[in-house]
Amino acid sequence: MAGGSRCRQPLYAQVAEEMRALIEAGVYGPGDRLPPLPELAVRFGCSRATVREALGTLRGQGLVEFRPGDGTYVKRVVVESWMKPLEAAILLGQNHVEQLLGLAIAVLAGVAWTAARNHRRLDTGLLAARLFDLECADPLDETAISAELAFYLALAEAIAQPVFENTVRVLQEVLRSSLRAGKDARRRFLGVDACRAVYDAVVRGDPAAARDAVYAYGEALMRHLANERVRAARRPLVHHRHEPAGPL
Repeated sequence: MAGGSRCRQPLYAQVAEEMRALIEAGVYGPGDRLPPLPELAVRFGCSRATVREALGTLRGQGLVEFRPGDGTYVKRVVVESWMKPLEAAILLGQNHVEQLLGLAIAVLAGVAWTAARNHRRLDTGLLAARLFDLECADPLDETAISAELAFYLALAEAIAQPVFENTVRVLQEVLRSSLRAGKDARRRFLGVDACRAVYDAVVRGDPAAARDAVYAYGEALMRHLANERVRAARRPLVHHRHEPAGPL
């Protein structure tokens, strides 16, 4: 394990770094139970105490959790612990809404490109089912939002790259909030059209078309959010009068 600048790191930090790399590579996925201490000690050529310190480091980074009497598990992504909903960002006047949505769209574009590039190895059955659910959903109902998110998550799962999949899970709340921002059916139908375009591009193995379909949809969402911000700024403030309390 020693080599280069890593020789200056404590041994437990080196072990933690290698274990983190295994998690990020998908060797140990979300919800997986890690091997017991003796097995990890043999694998990394160190003592059990060193492995215990390394696991403590990973726990502090939020990557693993200890379950007394059961072992150490790779943590599942919990969206709520990573970021606020987009509605709250708009309400509080924060300036990073577009950046968060832009990041989510960039990740989805990368997922779509990767899926189309590897289309011969993909099982598109689940993706087709998720697209069908979206097409059947009421465009003004919450089920349409859930169906659209399920489509993109199925796309991320199909490429079998845990880092992409976990990132999409983390960013789902950004997408959910942006889709909730407006109620007009036209924008929701744009979402259906975008998912259909992505699916068609993936099936025929056209990475550029799959990527561009996501980016075009992202630009439409950005314009919609900008319009919502302008409309919100123009709405008059409503002041509620407090009536004096009546006799008890």
